Parts: sequence; structure tokens; C-alpha cells
Amino acid sequence: MGTLPIFGGVCHMRIWDLPLRIFHWALMLSVIGAIASSKAGVMWAHERLGLTVMGLVIFRLIWGFVGGHHARFVNFVTGPRAVFSWLRMAGENSVRQAGHSPLAAYSVLALLGVAGFMAGSGSVSNDGILFDGPMAHLLSMEASKQATSLHHLGQYFVFALVGLHVVAILFYKFVKRQGLTAAMVHGRASDPADRISGVDGGISTRHTLFGLGLMVACVALAQMLPLLRPVW
Repeated sequence: MGTLPIFGGVCHMRIWDLPLRIFHWALMLSVIGAIASSKAGVMWAHERLGLTVMGLVIFRLIWGFVGGHHARFVNFVTGPRAVFSWLRMAGENSVRQAGHSPLAAYSVLALLGVAGFMAGSGSVSNDGILFDGPMAHLLSMEASKQATSLHHLGQYFVFALVGLHVVAILFYKFVKRQGLTAAMVHGRASDPADRISGVDGGISTRHTLFGLGLMVACVALAQMLPLLRPVW
């Protein structure tokens, strides 16, 4: 990984690789767009954005095994004991480990789980009147209606997780003086060199291109699901 880049006493190590950063912002925009289009009753756009979310979640699950160091689940998902230990030390003026904190790791898993559930349940939903998901025909009418009810219920979990995410960002920005949003734009840490430790998360150009191609392929395949819808 090499020596961490330090300029003016500040460590500018790479944390988030480019595919992960693009995934993050693409998922945020897709979720916002899916919610807005649903509330506006523009269901064709809601379907397309929901399928985009599905493709992005599938990409992130794969990237969690083959992505950069800090993108891999094995390098940031820990057991409950590590979370409690981190919480006990969170208020101390200790050195920060690069990447997701143990608690943030569970937030990532929750966001992926809820986003994936919403995309999956939406794809088999059926309102019994005007709209049916691209794979609703694979279920019975009763099962599809149950999926629709769960899909509607799931939106409250989306709102709750997004709200907690925003609160966490504001807490880190104004209380801990750490710019999480900026780091997800340029990918680098801006902590004092003696306040952060860990492995540089940079990846090669070939690895980056592979990740971007994988993301495009996952989204494109998800967008093809409406082709499965039968022609009545």
C-alpha cells in the first residue's frame, strides 16, 4: 500500500475508492427520486429508479468482496462486542481508524438491506388497478398484494434510516469536526496525521475500471427486468 501521503501535518490517505463513491451518490439520488416519483404518482419513473436501486445494491454486495480495502465487508463489519468497545472509547481523544466505524458498519448493512428489500418488494408489487411490478406475475395475486403492503410499510424504515444518516453526518461535521461528506466526494481523509491510522484504500486504474463496469452491468441488467413482464 505504500507510505501514507502527509502534507502540512495532515494525512491525505485514500479511504474510499471511486466506484464506491459513485455508488454512494447514485444510490442517494435514486432513492430520493424513487420516493419523489412515487409521491407524484409517476410510476414509470418510480419503477425505473427502483430498478436502479436494485442494480446498485447488487453491485455493492459484490463490491463488498472484491472492492477496495475499506469497501470490503470483512474489513469493517465486526461483532457486537467491537461496537460496544468502540462506543466506550468514542468520547475519548483517540486515534481514528480509517474507514467505517464498527457502528457505521451496521448502518451500512441496514441501508443496503432496506434498499434491497424495497427494490425487491416493489418489483413484485401489484396495486390491482393500474400498476404491477416487472416480476409481479411470478407470484399469486394474494402474495403480490402482501408484497405491496410490505413495500408501503418499508418506506418508513427508509425515512428513519435516512434521517439517522443525516443526523450522523451533522454530528461528525459540527461536533467531531470530521467532514464525512467531503471525504465521500474526493475519497481522502483530511485528519491530522497523528489522529488517523489504517490501510490506504486506493485501488489501481484497472481495478477502478472493473468496478465501474461492474456497476454499469448490474444496473443495466436490473433495468432489463421489465422485459420479463408478460404481454397480455
